[in-house]
Amino acid sequence: MTAQPEGAHAPRKPSSKEMVLRLVSHHGSVTRAQLMDLSGLPRTTVYDAVAALVDSGAITTAPAAGDGRGRGRPVERLSLNPGRAQFLGIEFTRRATRVALANDACQLMGVRGAEEPSTAGWQDRVRTAHRLALTLAGGSLGPGAVKGVGVGIGGPGSVKGVGIGIGGPGAARPGPEVEVARLVRERFAAPVRVERGYRLAALGEATWGAAAGEPDLLSISLSREVGGGLIQAGTLHRGPYATAGELGHVNVERENGRPCHCGGRGCLETVASSQAVLDRYHARGGLASDIADLAVAARNAEEAACRVLAETGRAVGGVLAALANTFAPAVIVIGGALTRTGTPLMDPLKRELHELLVPTVRPHLSLRAATLGTTATACGAVALVAGAPAANPA
Repeated sequence: MTAQPEGAHAPRKPSSKEMVLRLVSHHGSVTRAQLMDLSGLPRTTVYDAVAALVDSGAITTAPAAGDGRGRGRPVERLSLNPGRAQFLGIEFTRRATRVALANDACQLMGVRGAEEPSTAGWQDRVRTAHRLALTLAGGSLGPGAVKGVGVGIGGPGSVKGVGIGIGGPGAARPGPEVEVARLVRERFAAPVRVERGYRLAALGEATWGAAAGEPDLLSISLSREVGGGLIQAGTLHRGPYATAGELGHVNVERENGRPCHCGGRGCLETVASSQAVLDRYHARGGLASDIADLAVAARNAEEAACRVLAETGRAVGGVLAALANTFAPAVIVIGGALTRTGTPLMDPLKRELHELLVPTVRPHLSLRAATLGTTATACGAVALVAGAPAANPA
């Protein structure tokens, strides 16, 4: 198994075309000279990227108003092509709304977010999403401009009441996905697909993040909840009951397991979620109040912090090994707030994973840190409707 070192996981550097496209989206209308200043890219690189984007129809050119130059090439202003199909991805969390925009070539134009009060209703959240989308689209979303909207609910800091198994037949504890889909459809006048946030985060990492271009991957997030997603042969798996990827509810403590909100006992979430880790740490006399303080305590070799994180790492590593042996992904992507504790968690996790992998899987598996951070779900939501290879649910 190959594993990249802690702290070495920089986000994937966008291509020159992606950088130019995002700057045009962000600023609305810019010249090539302004793009060179904003991006820091060489003149030739900017001009080549602009030419490719104009040829593909992603952006348009128009003479700059008041260009008084008498000779030489006239100054042109570059804008997003209003006639080009656009796709939106929206993530609703307990305290934030995030929106991603892509064109019909699955080129990501940008991501914007806004904080929300936890008491905000769905209508307010959808209005916020529309405002963010307008900003990304340069201030205009005319009739027919949006061809599809992906929506992610549930996941880190999820909105209270969102159930497991969003949108699937026989889904357990159905949440507000029907209302959300209706409000988004009315606001954007476009088809809407609602999906579990963790599953979309996996799709985001597979499209633009740590596993970009990988057709087979497993992702897990260790945060306020524990969740994940599975992509095989470029296909995002939901399963017949829309519960595929619910890694937080794999049983790890059959005897004396703690009760889980799903109705079971001893689920991985009762061991590896942020609060579960803090609860076990406090039961051992630890004083750190949050994950950031726990990370400091572990770096200072505090026994309670190191022991709890090592136990957690081994539990997660065991689950990942069982799944890797079953599904043989090429990549496991791991993220979430708990991973910020660093080596006290990750070293025991990697050792457990390595020891439990079957020999035929071990040399082919790469463990990578998630790179998209809080934008992963919104990026995955737009990939879901923009035609990313892994967006076809199974």
